[in-house]
Amino acid sequence: MQKLLLLLALACTGLGASELAAPPQGTLVIVGGGGMPQSIMDAFLQASGGKGGVVGIIPTSTSDPDGALKEWKEDLEKAGLVFVPLDVRAREDASRPDILDQAKHCTGFWFSGGDQGRVGDKIVGTPLQQVIRERYEAGACVGGTSAGAAIMSRIMLTGVDRQGKEALSEFGPGAYQTREGMGFLPPGVIVDQHFLRRGRENRLFSVIMERPDHLGLGIDEATALVVKQGRATVLGERSVMVFDPAGITLHGASFRDLKIHVLRAGQSIDLATRKVAQ
Repeated sequence: MQKLLLLLALACTGLGASELAAPPQGTLVIVGGGGMPQSIMDAFLQASGGKGGVVGIIPTSTSDPDGALKEWKEDLEKAGLVFVPLDVRAREDASRPDILDQAKHCTGFWFSGGDQGRVGDKIVGTPLQQVIRERYEAGACVGGTSAGAAIMSRIMLTGVDRQGKEALSEFGPGAYQTREGMGFLPPGVIVDQHFLRRGRENRLFSVIMERPDHLGLGIDEATALVVKQGRATVLGERSVMVFDPAGITLHGASFRDLKIHVLRAGQSIDLATRKVAQ
């Protein structure tokens, strides 16, 4: 009887079973770029299984993938974890059986910094994305810095304005280009990185004005959001700025009543209820 009532409720609300699915069992470690303090590195390694964990390094965003792989190999082996290169340099690589098989055995994944558009071009919509998603849902950790942070949301900032320029002077709905990201964060959450250090408030303001049902997370350098079971906790040296437009009133290219939080290490926000814990 209870199952029948649930099905009737779903039919009335229009919700599907996937929207009632349990949250992923894994952890996200989303770093704003500009260096990674040891506390953040330790959090990523621990969430990836600690000693004996198997970490897949995805250097797709960077212009120096060989250098990124070499550095991570040294760091992971020193910490007692197993290094796995998931070296996707062409879209076809994200469908290779050997890479997919290696990914299926990883307890953690790391996306390097660089240009997030490369991940959009070469990994989004591929079998590798699906495997990483499945591993995350089962309990694996997914981390990334800079461009590796931008890819975490379903709506991904590309880094350019509507003219295709890497500028931050524009303001208002439609001022900045977006595309589909990897979508590890819950739907309705958008992330930006290098946030206060590089003065990217205009960009996130503009995107939130286009999507006033979304929560905006601006992560500063040497800082991370660690997301587990829907709660995002700040770790590191600087801060995370949260834009909550639940009560926003829009007037063309202006707005009022946008709720803003600045969170420091140890503070957290529930991404579903948007309640902040001090």
